[in-house]
Amino acid sequence: MTETAVALMHLAHQLHRNLDRRLQADFTHPKPPEAQIIALWHVRSRPGITVREIADELQIQPNNASALITAMVNGGLLRRKRDDQDRRIVRLYTTEESLRRIDAVHELFTGYLEDALAGLDPAQRSAVDAALPALAEVVQRLRAASPRTP
Repeated sequence: MTETAVALMHLAHQLHRNLDRRLQADFTHPKPPEAQIIALWHVRSRPGITVREIADELQIQPNNASALITAMVNGGLLRRKRDDQDRRIVRLYTTEESLRRIDAVHELFTGYLEDALAGLDPAQRSAVDAALPALAEVVQRLRAASPRTP
């Protein structure tokens, strides 16, 4: 089992690193930090998410999430809006610029992976497809075992 864990760890790192390098070369804007990309994906998929929820999703300290969000608001990538029912709560929303950028990143990542998957023979492609649910479960188990941010 140790060999499987080590191989998976190395593959995850290599996949991430190769996607990141390709993005740095091909993205027309300065490449946003990974935390910004992930935060934008979360805000896009859950408009009105709070800073605290972003901190939980990114598994970072709330003060670090707040600094990240402030930088993104100042950079025109997010906007804040007070909750209509509870004025103490601030909700986050994407801007048109952030949607353009996150769409560009998504398109590039998808293209890189589609090109790589297209080069596989059908049996390899089926094996990748079959492994996805198990890999998603591994991620969920790792997340559940991770210490929560205070």
